[in-house]
Amino acid sequence: MLNYRPFRMADDIAAQRALAAQLLTTGPADAVTWYFALEHDARRTRLHVHRNPTGRPLAFVAVCQTGLDLFRPLVVMRGDDSTALRQALRDALSPRRQYLFNAQPSARSDLAAVCELQGESVHAIYALNAANFKPVINILVQTSTTPEGLLRATIRGRDGSNVAEAGTTWISSRYAEVFVQVVEGARGRGLGKSVVSAVSARLLEMGRTPLYIVGLNNAPSIGLAKRLGYHDTGAFELSGALSRRE
Repeated sequence: MLNYRPFRMADDIAAQRALAAQLLTTGPADAVTWYFALEHDARRTRLHVHRNPTGRPLAFVAVCQTGLDLFRPLVVMRGDDSTALRQALRDALSPRRQYLFNAQPSARSDLAAVCELQGESVHAIYALNAANFKPVINILVQTSTTPEGLLRATIRGRDGSNVAEAGTTWISSRYAEVFVQVVEGARGRGLGKSVVSAVSARLLEMGRTPLYIVGLNNAPSIGLAKRLGYHDTGAFELSGALSRRE
């Protein structure tokens, strides 16, 4: 029989976050989970923390409404206790509903025990330190900030459409995740490197460590990051979609 104490819905989310933080590190491996569980808009976050009888946190699951997908919330999690993590997943997720998820690869067996997984992929986490940054200056890059405070850097084609864009998916108190998109016909011309450089420079000015999270087999994207000075942190993430079984 599982011996744990779940947080009640009435419990204050700040108190839940204080407990969840005990299961996380401040390093790049936990950066995505840290942001969504602890710093994402509290009005758009449901946090389920499971504790032992003395109150020590064993596992948590956070369900977050994000701009990544309007119909599928993002689920992040962490747990020192496999049984508690599986129970937290059962408590947090509605049966058969579709979610996105982000987790450490070591959590896969617990996820698979409770949920059907789809589209799984493992990504490496690269980080950039100011001392290693090799910036690229391109006068074609236009920078902006979204109403939500996220960064964007774009290069437009002659017709005014974006041919290359980089930006931030999220910005926390320590880190920010950088993405890049280049239209197929414009690849191989250094445009992606230019827009990523502009976003990375701004993040470093803000005192944040830029993170570049990339598929293990995406050699061109990894090469782009390395040429700007990003280094492999040795950390990985598992992401995809899931639905909880009945």
